[in-house]
Amino acid sequence: MDAASESSEAAHGARRPGRPYDHSGDPAILAVTLDLLAERGYDQVTLDLVALRTGRAKTTLYRRWPTKADLVVAAVEAVGTPPEARELPDTGTVRSDLLAVVDSPWLGGPDRRMVLFDGLVTAAQVSPRVADAVRTTVTTPYVGVYEALLDRALARGQVSPGRAEAVPLVAQVIPAMASRGLAEGPVGRSYFVDVVDLVVLPALGIVG
Repeated sequence: MDAASESSEAAHGARRPGRPYDHSGDPAILAVTLDLLAERGYDQVTLDLVALRTGRAKTTLYRRWPTKADLVVAAVEAVGTPPEARELPDTGTVRSDLLAVVDSPWLGGPDRRMVLFDGLVTAAQVSPRVADAVRTTVTTPYVGVYEALLDRALARGQVSPGRAEAVPLVAQVIPAMASRGLAEGPVGRSYFVDVVDLVVLPALGIVG
């Protein structure tokens, strides 16, 4: 969305005197916003469509989120960080730990999550504010998860001698390649399996 469009939306949604805004419906509205991003992509999501899907008045949504970018940023921030950022998987091998992150049920499981992330990648390309929210809420925490997993592998002696300094860089590979792949459309599990097997593990000399 260009600056003129966002300004028009903002003007449409300028706050007027009235009853205080009721925040109790926000979680449902933000969840529907994510659903629509997954179903239709950022370009096809509008506040009017969200209002229709949620049964809320358009004026109510515009009071709370004057632009589509405002709404999408709020939806991204509401999902929180990946659960693996709080508790790392420990399945027995580095490979299966990395793939456990890919297979996480977070945000409806890997298939829905990849479709949703596809919508967010598109949104990030046209809205710097959405890009910042995605980076803070999704990308940076994922890099932290992968780095923690690889640091643990290093501590357990599973990383080849001389490869330790590569861990921080390699930890960025899966999120970076996910973003690259998603720029061309949703990617499946096999894509991440290839990234792990053909890039991450060989780069650190890890077998299994």
